[in-house]
Amino acid sequence: MVNRERLLSTLIDLIRIDSPSGEEDAIDLELSTRLQALGCQIQHDSFNNIVAKLPGNHHGSRAKPVILSAHMDTVDPGRGIKPMIDGDSLRSDGTTILGGDCKAGLTIVLEALASVKESGGYRRPVEVAFTRHEEGGLVGAHHLDFGLLSAKEGVVFDGEGPVNRITVAAPSQNVVTANIKGRAAHAGLEPENGISAILIAAEVLGLLPLGRIDFETTSNIGRMEAGLKRNIIPEEAFLDGEIRSRDNAKLDHYSEAFRQVFEKISARHPQAQISLDITNTYQAYDIDGKHPAITAISRACKAIGLTPQMEASGGGSDANVFIEKGIVALPVGIGVQSFHTTWETANIPLVLQGVQVCEKVIQGV
Repeated sequence: MVNRERLLSTLIDLIRIDSPSGEEDAIDLELSTRLQALGCQIQHDSFNNIVAKLPGNHHGSRAKPVILSAHMDTVDPGRGIKPMIDGDSLRSDGTTILGGDCKAGLTIVLEALASVKESGGYRRPVEVAFTRHEEGGLVGAHHLDFGLLSAKEGVVFDGEGPVNRITVAAPSQNVVTANIKGRAAHAGLEPENGISAILIAAEVLGLLPLGRIDFETTSNIGRMEAGLKRNIIPEEAFLDGEIRSRDNAKLDHYSEAFRQVFEKISARHPQAQISLDITNTYQAYDIDGKHPAITAISRACKAIGLTPQMEASGGGSDANVFIEKGIVALPVGIGVQSFHTTWETANIPLVLQGVQVCEKVIQGV
């Protein structure tokens, strides 16, 4: 049976372990230790993603393996997190994120495995994939050794809200980076001899199609770095952004629109150097509602009294990479709201529901 106190203790313990992207060794050690204690066979691939396997205990037709996945890393500010219980909620002290994304997902998998083992009942073979560096480009999933996995369906515990929110469609993403080089000059003595990279960047930003483009397409420039001092005409500027769409034709269209804007601005400023790179980081998916993976998650939700909600998302997750590799592992909610903010909150009863659904998936209800 799912143990609320153990679940809460595990979640708090994991949250207290700093694991910003690229610094997952400590959380890896803790998770590996806990998985081994649950009887899992632990492997690490060349990127140090965790792949753990727990054999099933039945040889019938229901004994197909299932993947349970979550990621180990968190975003900034995520060091020295102080989790605080507030009624049925868990939050930080307001100076950092909580790290519920994705510590709640990790906790759900651990507690579900513990509960199923304690019950002694039927379980499917389980393959756990805990990835590194998901934030900022699904890096761990892209480097995951899929040869270590045999399952063809599963669940990615990495969605906002309740567990019955099943993400059945998600976009492709193209990452956009640009470097602009003008010419430095003293801003007070000879500004006319300078070429401002910031002003050129402003021209670019004024022409790019940004924001909500349509119901399945967005674009954004999320970061700009430029200049050295207020009395120097800025010589260099850097832009970092993205284009997303669940329709790859639209993704291509707006990527080309970006290129045309940069070409136009380059023609206006022949003495400046402007470079643009657009690189795809993950591919869209749209899974039919009758797929066995959706059916399995839906049955698990219904078994604990929840109505499955099929949703299309504007965000990517490790699921994009799993599905591209032929494994239909779909994201579900983990009971957490306001990802990536200092007011991020984990709703303990909703996290508990996540465990109950995970347990039912393992049991093959």
